[in-house]
Amino acid sequence: MPTVLFGITGSIAAYKALDIIRDLMAEGVEVVPILSEGGAKFVTRTTLEALTGRAAMSEVLPENSRQEIGHIVLARQADLLVTCPASADIIAKYAMGIADDPLALIALAFGTPHLIAPAMNHRMWENPATKHNVEILKERGIEFIGPDKGLMACGEEGWGRLSPLDEIYGRIMAELGKSGPLSGRRVLVSAGGTREAIDDVRYITNQSSGRMGHAIAEAARDLGAKVVLVTASDLKPPAGIQVEHVGSAEEMAEIIFNIAESHDAVIMSAAVADFTPVKKVNGKIKKGQIGDLSNIELKRTRDILRELGTKKPVRQLLVGFAAEFGPEGKEEALRKMKEKSCDLMCLNDVSRSDIGFCSEHNEISVLFSDGEIKHLPKNTKKEIAKSIMLEVAAILKKNDRH
Repeated sequence: MPTVLFGITGSIAAYKALDIIRDLMAEGVEVVPILSEGGAKFVTRTTLEALTGRAAMSEVLPENSRQEIGHIVLARQADLLVTCPASADIIAKYAMGIADDPLALIALAFGTPHLIAPAMNHRMWENPATKHNVEILKERGIEFIGPDKGLMACGEEGWGRLSPLDEIYGRIMAELGKSGPLSGRRVLVSAGGTREAIDDVRYITNQSSGRMGHAIAEAARDLGAKVVLVTASDLKPPAGIQVEHVGSAEEMAEIIFNIAESHDAVIMSAAVADFTPVKKVNGKIKKGQIGDLSNIELKRTRDILRELGTKKPVRQLLVGFAAEFGPEGKEEALRKMKEKSCDLMCLNDVSRSDIGFCSEHNEISVLFSDGEIKHLPKNTKKEIAKSIMLEVAAILKKNDRH
């Protein structure tokens, strides 16, 4: 179980840190809260201790301290230090090595890896002193998340607003995953249903939301992989990964074939359209011409998964997805796996309304090229994705030994 030292400073955004802490704990991360002197004026020790189940450090020299020096013990135990939100004051103390505050003391003892998410008025963020301090910390290997541009609590607008919580959470999980079972691996994931344009307004597509593919990319990130997500979905992609947005099957194919060779695993979870209009009409087909839509000439799109199977490098792992109807789907998934040279094929029954397309849940049978089948019972797509990527990690590790 990874341990994160989570520092909170004197910023009006301090309350937002509680949501990040809650999400981290839901993933099994142990969070040790640390309050700067200013942070203790915005968030109470009682709140943090009730949330984390851990004593919150909020004094440099607590009266009831144990014989061992508290900040040194914490520094030895932790995997990561996070400061969120980080005020201009604490950033200055970090840069100068000042340790007159419990959080500054911990930071001096811990070192790196350290993620800092600043939140302050734009005038303070743009001050040359703050800029100088930030550069000093970056040179020491400390990473910054944001800040963003937006409306401040004071009513002014500019750079200095705390980054979105999901981005901060994603960066934390990516950092913790660096020692995971996919550490050092490169994983390429496709997601979403492609859109094949009829004119500049209408298109042919399918019901894929992209949730499964995005969950797989997130799981790969959390297990330590460097991830590229090629997505045709409108969903906000996970933080901490490279994202390539596409529309059509051809756009997806072009990006994937340009980069696939350099990846250890390719996970084709996208629902790529099988057909696309032979000719796209520029502009919008008018209602008076609507009859033209009754006879749209279609052509087959490239079978990206098949082409990947014929071109994949030695040791690259190729994972396909088969969305089938009913119990007959197993034979069709086996056929696709063999025909397209996949190492794994993930079968899900899209005839069910409680899983699959547009659902937050899924239920999948993972078919292996050696004939083994593992059933992943109904669960959130996030948990299903984690199970799939653990299987991928195990196979890659096994292949390394042969």
